[in-house]
Amino acid sequence: MIGTGLLLTLAFVLVGAAAAKLRESIGLQAAAELAVAAVAIATPARAAGAVLALVFTSFTVAHGRRWRAGQAGCECFGSSQLSASAPRAAALTAVSAVAALVVALGGGASVVQTLARDPRAATMLVLTAGLGSMLWRLGFSARAGAADAAVQALVRTSALALERRFTRRRMLERIALVGSALAVAPMRYLLYPGTALAAVVPGDCASGLCTDGFTAFCCQITGGLNSCPEGTFPGGWWMCTDYAGSLLCADQGVRYYVDCNAMPGAGFPGGCRCAGGTCEEQRVACNIFRYGQCNTQVAGVTAVVCRMVLCENPSTVPQLNCSASLAVDDAVCGQDAPCLVPPALELAGAGGV
Repeated sequence: MIGTGLLLTLAFVLVGAAAAKLRESIGLQAAAELAVAAVAIATPARAAGAVLALVFTSFTVAHGRRWRAGQAGCECFGSSQLSASAPRAAALTAVSAVAALVVALGGGASVVQTLARDPRAATMLVLTAGLGSMLWRLGFSARAGAADAAVQALVRTSALALERRFTRRRMLERIALVGSALAVAPMRYLLYPGTALAAVVPGDCASGLCTDGFTAFCCQITGGLNSCPEGTFPGGWWMCTDYAGSLLCADQGVRYYVDCNAMPGAGFPGGCRCAGGTCEEQRVACNIFRYGQCNTQVAGVTAVVCRMVLCENPSTVPQLNCSASLAVDDAVCGQDAPCLVPPALELAGAGGV
């Protein structure tokens, strides 16, 4: 399945490049790229991988020549996009060629055959490959803004398309984990066995809370303060309607979780890691995801650094700058931390916004 995902991702890269060329009336090159994409999707993995390896090797040679000649990078996605730098373009296409060759050596069924066997898994695979191709283009192009917006659009569209077939949180979590893996360790995720979650778990944790997929509470990394740390902002929220624990919000039985996202372009100190430096605590700044009801003036989807807990709707708290758009997920009602001792609400400052 990993090899299938890689072939489909590279095919989508070619489809995106062809679409841009068609907008610029560059018909012959666009037709050739669409033909290669069709071959990659329809033929067995050995042939598809070999064709893609050959094509991306030719791209690497072309970019390498431009690099040696001191020329600017190509406008491979149309003149509306800024040129990619020749060194970056050569490096990325070379890695893609090697990855396609690895899939060719492994062999296997075609993308079409693989998807036909499990239509449910096929939906997730297509979405993942679409996201992967956008991240590929983001890495290739000198213009990050347009690709960033495209990734956000993909996540929103995916949520609407699959909401009836998967629980909202489960589906969004799976997309977020794959997106995190592709952003943090793309070639490790695509080329080696393992799950998307395994690609972003810090260190060598083989078990413990750091491997369960949840983000840590802010009070676990702020010395007990239940608020967004410096360098983050409230990015979105959801509601737990059935909290049965004994800590913060026990009297109401309802909790509101607010994601504190890293500020765009800055990253969070220490990067993706386990809270407290132990596998027995959940993760910090690993899941690249955003619900998006808060601080919509801050563009982009960044890592969720931590979560804070409120006992009132976040839309009623002015410092958070959140809308009343509702999201419910009772699967997180069981997540707790000893530092969430009432009263634990600390909103002053509310992070970097």
